[in-house]
Amino acid sequence: LSYKFKQKSHLERKSLHFKMKFEIALFAACLTSASAFAPAFTGTKVTPTKSVSKTSLSMSVKEMLGADVETRGVWDPLGFSKDEASLFRRRAVELKHGRICMLATFGYIFAELYHPLYDGKISPGLSAISQVPAAAWLQIIAAIGIIELTVGKQDYENKAPGELGTFGQGFNAFQDDPEKYEALQLKELKNGRLAMVGIMGMLIQEGLTGQTPLEQLSSGHISPFGDGQGFF
Repeated sequence: LSYKFKQKSHLERKSLHFKMKFEIALFAACLTSASAFAPAFTGTKVTPTKSVSKTSLSMSVKEMLGADVETRGVWDPLGFSKDEASLFRRRAVELKHGRICMLATFGYIFAELYHPLYDGKISPGLSAISQVPAAAWLQIIAAIGIIELTVGKQDYENKAPGELGTFGQGFNAFQDDPEKYEALQLKELKNGRLAMVGIMGMLIQEGLTGQTPLEQLSSGHISPFGDGQGFF
């Protein structure tokens, strides 16, 4: 009985420790921007029209590419699509977060296999947050700020959502074929949505179990429920 109590107490402390790391990771992920490294797809079928306000644009949900994907119609139980003045910004934000999370998902797994910075002494996953020196964090935040204020800045008056000047156009092989280009835009949108769910799931799993994704797979820890290794 004493052993079980000590074991439970240890797990509770460990859970709290990873929970704190998880919260910090989410904050860091929100700061990160990958817009400058992704193709500048517009993410919409039409060029949005200007509204009465000079500083904002309006967009109809029926004009948004991917608004009815997998649902065979617009699914909006909370009525967000009724606020057409905000849809333009929401699509731009969705594209940016999707691009960030696609890079984050790839980097999160790749760092387990190869992380040469600081002679490989920094652990992959959430543990790296507390191990990266303060000077390095300042450099990361400064780099993010430069990107956000320059090549990664959205022009809300003259550009479509997600279109960041001419950056990334060299990756588009279908500029003269609107249908194929639209299909490419839809793939980016759907992959971004999947990546947002994917990176969140990996962060939560590591926060609860203390294992990175590849560590979970290599140890056979596929389910967190009742296998002797999980949080539950």
